[in-house]
Amino acid sequence: MTRRLRVVLTGFGSVGRSLVKVIVSKRDLLAMKYRLRVDVVAVVDSKGTALKTEGFSDYELMKLCELPRSGVRMFEPYALDYVDMNHVYDETQPDVHAELTPSNYASGEPGSSNVLNAVRQGIHVVLANKAPLALRFSDVMSLALVKGVAVKFRATVMGGTPLIDTLTSMRSYEIVRVEGILNATTNFVLTKMHEELTDFREALGRAQALGVAEVDPSLDVEGVDAAAKLVILSNVVGRPVTLDKVYRESILDMPISEVVKALNHGNVIKHIARLDLRDGQASVRVDALPKTDPLARVGGTLNGVRVRTDVGELMLIGKGGGGFETAHSVLDDLLSIALRGDVSAR
Repeated sequence: MTRRLRVVLTGFGSVGRSLVKVIVSKRDLLAMKYRLRVDVVAVVDSKGTALKTEGFSDYELMKLCELPRSGVRMFEPYALDYVDMNHVYDETQPDVHAELTPSNYASGEPGSSNVLNAVRQGIHVVLANKAPLALRFSDVMSLALVKGVAVKFRATVMGGTPLIDTLTSMRSYEIVRVEGILNATTNFVLTKMHEELTDFREALGRAQALGVAEVDPSLDVEGVDAAAKLVILSNVVGRPVTLDKVYRESILDMPISEVVKALNHGNVIKHIARLDLRDGQASVRVDALPKTDPLARVGGTLNGVRVRTDVGELMLIGKGGGGFETAHSVLDDLLSIALRGDVSAR
């Protein structure tokens, strides 16, 4: 008997489109390995909704990916030119709400309201959007406990590398410090500056041209994105900090002279996020690391994290994001919910 996982997607940018493509490409594998079918029953963006109660076919999912951004309202005959999540839930009866909207650290919206609404209605939640957890982790998790639903968020920190899974599995370890490179944009820019002695603006322009940096890169270069990830990690390891308590230093317009000075002293400048569990301090700082430090050798768009414990050190190096890498983490979270046995068999 094949189980069916009904999924509503909110947010249909790079991660959302990558996710439906991964679902389509893994269809046969999921059926053979897990006797599972993942059905996308609704796709919601900022301007409208595409809804099909029985789930979109693979062909329809691929056609959805061809629409322009904020264009799902054009997907006839399944389109609605408005967003009403309660209507979506009533029509589709989903098992899981996947929150893939952009992270908004000012208000948390629409992600926070979407997530809390889904949990209130007894719907499991998977997140790639960091803001609801960075701003309201306790609210979300407390409500989920009351409602008996799962909230999974592997994709929010080092989306292409299982950092959160690793930390949650270290139950007998005393974690002393978590530190590392948590933002691909700043690491790419700093890598270019060091390797090519390129000034900040040129390196940032290169990152934007390649799609590594946003048109407005302020959340990355000011350390907000990395700080939000630290907040999530602090909750995972049981020593919560709030976003406003994370000390941040910016790499904006870092002079090339600082890079040259660091190189002359055998160092490499990195944007290091650090959570010290001994004193509860959290920061995102511009640090000059010795070239011999493993973190100094993490280049380009890679992320790297060092976990210090009472037993020793653990290093994880891998993709921090990217559409397909993050999509695989979202799909893994969907599978973990499906394999709990909380979905229908049909």
